Amino acid sequence: MAWFNRHKNKQKDSNEATVKSGIAFNSNAFGNNMSDSVLWVADPGIPVGGQDNPWLIFSTQPSVRKVVQFIARNTARIPLRVYRQVSPTDREPVYDGPIFDLINHPRQYQSPYRFFYDLICDLLIYDRFAATLVPSSENPSGYELYRLPAYTWRFTWSGYEDVNGILLNTNGGTNLKLDGVLWDKGYGGANGVSPMHTLQQVLQEYSESVKWRRAIWKNGARMTGVFSQDKDMPPLSDEAQKRLETDLANYMDGGGSEGKVPVGIGLSWIPVNTFSPKDTQEVEGRTLADIEVASAYAVPPEMVGARQATYATTQAFRDALYQETLGPLFVQLQQAFNAQIIPMLTDDPTVCVEFDLQAALRGSFIDQAVVTQQAAGGPYMSVNEARAENNLPPLGHEYDEIITPLNVTRGGGTQADVTDSGSQNIGGLNAKS
Repeated sequence: MAWFNRHKNKQKDSNEATVKSGIAFNSNAFGNNMSDSVLWVADPGIPVGGQDNPWLIFSTQPSVRKVVQFIARNTARIPLRVYRQVSPTDREPVYDGPIFDLINHPRQYQSPYRFFYDLICDLLIYDRFAATLVPSSENPSGYELYRLPAYTWRFTWSGYEDVNGILLNTNGGTNLKLDGVLWDKGYGGANGVSPMHTLQQVLQEYSESVKWRRAIWKNGARMTGVFSQDKDMPPLSDEAQKRLETDLANYMDGGGSEGKVPVGIGLSWIPVNTFSPKDTQEVEGRTLADIEVASAYAVPPEMVGARQATYATTQAFRDALYQETLGPLFVQLQQAFNAQIIPMLTDDPTVCVEFDLQAALRGSFIDQAVVTQQAAGGPYMSVNEARAENNLPPLGHEYDEIITPLNVTRGGGTQADVTDSGSQNIGGLNAKS
């Protein structure tokens, strides 16, 4: 945090380094985090151009875009919470301070959803992400998280993939140190390995099948049959041929005789078996590509519409989505934030951030009410709390207490739960013998 206190009052309108993508970075705002030396690393990673261009694959492959945006949307919509650890078994939420303001306002005019959506897309497409923390007098927290688009920079490293900086793609190359940078990468090198490279063979095969189907659609004969003239009839003259074609055109759309049956004397109709979308297996090819890409990102294909699913299985896949699929992603992001950004904003080691997964796993209000009431053994909300859930104003302090039914043991009754009544709970005593 002392690093930012020394540089918070730096001027923001000098020594700008313009990145090729058009984004301007302020070297004074970064302070000593910006180095004048240029370090080109030996790790080539994934080429920016050619067949392995991750951005090109993302922008041209519907299956990749569908899965990547599915993961990014469902991750970015989960709110990030701030907590303070009071004891080993208890913690309290924090609703003020620079950390709370920062996660709710990462940048001026930018929502937390947009910030994390773009950051997650960088990770899913390029297998790396980075956002630098810079002072900002316009933001409520006094700082802002400035995302560095993954296609504008590369990690520098030393030793065995020990990342030690970021090389911005400026005209001369600008090296950025990791102090105050939220970053992480995948396995396979200092810059990770893009999933686009892993999926390249499958996607190329799908692209070739699309080209083949497009060629068939473009060059194949588009007719369902032909008219054949009896061999005993004399050949039609040019005038008769044109008259026949005009008569047949009347049975097409807009001809006036569509839906009627033409009568051709001496003519017979011979069906011709030409291609169809079913014959080219267009649907099967797209489905296979969706399944392969979804499996590569550990997403159940049913969640992106690649396979049919029942309501029950969809609910099961939904629960698994925020555990096996998105769970590791939440841990990766929040641990990076706690390790790299929190120490820059506070000296309190008990403060941390965590994604509110309950917001995602929470079912309908009716299901949640039934389960919670059974677990608590009675009402678990006061009247005012219930009204607040429905955006209604409170009635008064006398409605802040939770009602205790008289038929449960806490109210002097004999039942453990308010629902422990009726013949269904006493072995069918009133049932017919």
